[in-house]
Order: sequence, then structure tokens, then C-alpha cells
Amino acid sequence: MTKATFPTARPATRDFVFASRRPAIAVLAVVVALVIGWIPSDCSAQTTGMVEFFSAGKQHQGMALVELAHEMIVLGRDGSIHSVDPRKGNNVRRIRDAYEPMPVTELRNQLRAEYGPEYEVTSTKNFLVVQPKGRGDRWPQLFEQSHRSFTAYMTKRGVNVREGRFPMVAVVFPDQQAMYREFRKLKIDVSRVAGVYSNESNRVLTHDGGHLSLIAATVRHEAAHQSAFNSGVHSRVTDTPKWITEGIGQMFESPAMTSRQSGSRASNRANTDSINLIRSTLSDRNEVHFYKAVVQLIGDDMLFDSDKTVDKAYAVSWAMMFYLAERQPREFAKWMNHTAKRPAFRNYEKADRIRDFEQIVGLNPLDFSKRVQWFIESL
Repeated sequence: MTKATFPTARPATRDFVFASRRPAIAVLAVVVALVIGWIPSDCSAQTTGMVEFFSAGKQHQGMALVELAHEMIVLGRDGSIHSVDPRKGNNVRRIRDAYEPMPVTELRNQLRAEYGPEYEVTSTKNFLVVQPKGRGDRWPQLFEQSHRSFTAYMTKRGVNVREGRFPMVAVVFPDQQAMYREFRKLKIDVSRVAGVYSNESNRVLTHDGGHLSLIAATVRHEAAHQSAFNSGVHSRVTDTPKWITEGIGQMFESPAMTSRQSGSRASNRANTDSINLIRSTLSDRNEVHFYKAVVQLIGDDMLFDSDKTVDKAYAVSWAMMFYLAERQPREFAKWMNHTAKRPAFRNYEKADRIRDFEQIVGLNPLDFSKRVQWFIESL
């Protein structure tokens, strides 16, 4: 694959990011990071053994995914990705144990030791939430409800959803300063954000020191990424167009998506920020601009690469995905299931993206853009 498939950081003013700790790493290693959560149900039978290694001064165990002369990419038992230098003889030792994901109790103890006595680890059915002591169940409930709403919404529309292989971890810091200290420790290079989903650690990191509604929207957006990649809605070994991954993240920012209101009118579930941006810059008076944005997003990810166009990329991606999910749910499910099952480690070329879209959705980009725009105007 010639390019990384992860969504890039949103501009600082947007307060959302899907972050990789090592953005400059060789493409092969970035692609391998997609494998978190993509371990077959019979992985222990398929894997002959594990490696034991040291990373950040700690001993870990995991399964080697890629072995090069100068770098070994290892999937840890907690679902995290590690880069190890095999040339350092004492750094890697092969063990005969079969690979198994870390049990929840073991991971909980590891998190307690990692974050110290000022934090508590609260468990839900699908999450381990690390938070400052005394914060109650607000954040655990938000993460859990976000995931349940995500799986329910997708399942209702026929999208293939499976159980994740690893407990999902979310870390809530007491304030922005504490969160950024963690970013520096993990070498996550972002600024002025309210939270991230880190693909290497497979964790959502946020803080409890800002405007509650903004932080909650951040959590829902980043938790949607985490849920999608841990439940197989997005594949970690295929090149998924960004308008799909980020359109899904945008969809779940709305508080109605994680409340009982999600069963009512589509307008209640709409992302108002995206609607306002579309209406102010891509209204019916500028129909050609909306069409061009749709066509480009279907074919490539370039609109996400520039500060001048990234806001438009997020807004139009939301409109495209929300229209499909609400008005063409069968095609929405076919499209999601198709992108999740594409051949592993193969770049999704522009011509193939356009062809597949037209075949699955049943519309050419022009007719599709008109329907999306009419739908958005009706909300």
C-alpha cells in the first residue's frame, strides 16, 4: 500500500483527531497498525507462539505481525501495537505460549499500575474506563452507551458487526494539561484538541476539564472510530476511504445518536455543525461546489489533506454517510460490508472506488450529490 489509510488530524479549531503516535513510520508499519482487533476467532490455534519484549522500560508479550531486519511490529495482548528493534539481542525473546488477548482482570490491574493511585478503573460490559477518582459513572456510561448505540444503529441497517477481541480502553484525564502530558509521552503530535482515538494504543484519550457538551461530542466521535475498528465495521487490514470513516465519526457526534431520540426523526440525529457549514458555503446556489466535493471524496482523500478544505471534507462526508444510512439503508449496509471485506493491504485506487460506489449505491456521483443535497435541505 502506498499511503496510510488513517484519517488525518482535524484542524485545531475542530477539536477532533484520529491520531497515530508515529505518523512518519514506514508505510508497512502504519498498515500493520490496522490489524488491531482483526484477530480471527481461532487465532490461538493459528499462531505457534509469542514474543516477549521490552518497550518503554516494561516487559510485554505479543504476536509478531511483521519481522524486518531492523524492526519487528508486535501486536500486544492488550491490542496495542509496538515497534521493537530485534537487533538488540536482549530486547526480544520467543516463547512457546499461544497468543491470547489479555483477560479483563489482568488488563484492569495493568491500567491501575500504569496510571497510579489518583485514578480509578471502572468497568462496563465493553469498556475499561480510567478516570480520576470520584468522577462517578458519567464517563463510563457515555462510552458504553455510545458503543451500544453504534452497534444497534449499524445492526439495524444490516451492517456486519462482531464482538471485539480486546477490551476497549478509554482514559479520561482531569484536565487538558494532563491529557497533553500523556500526548507528549506517547509522541502524539496534535494541538488544541478535546480528545483522540490513538490507533497504536487502541485507546480513546480525553479530559474532564472543558465544556461538557464539547467533550461529550468528542467522546462520541472518537468512540465511534474505536467501536467501528473493534467490531469489524471498518477493517484494520484494508484501505477504507476517509469519507466513510470520518462520515461515521461525524454521524455519532449528535447526542441524539446515543439517546432514545435516535429512534425518532432524522432531523434530531443530524450533525448541526455540518449542516450549517454546508448551507453557508455549499448551498443550493453553489450546487456545483457540493457536487465537486462529493465526486472528489468518492475518488480520493485529498480534501482531508489541506487546512483550507478539511472542514468541508468532514461536513460533506457526514452528509453522504447520513443520507445513505437514513434513506438508502440497504445500500449503506452493502457499501460498509464491501469496504470491510476488501483484499488486505491493497490500495483502493480512484477508478475502483468510483466503480464500486456506482455499482453498490446504484447512482452516479451527480445524481447521488443531488439526492444528498435535497435531503440535507429537508432537515
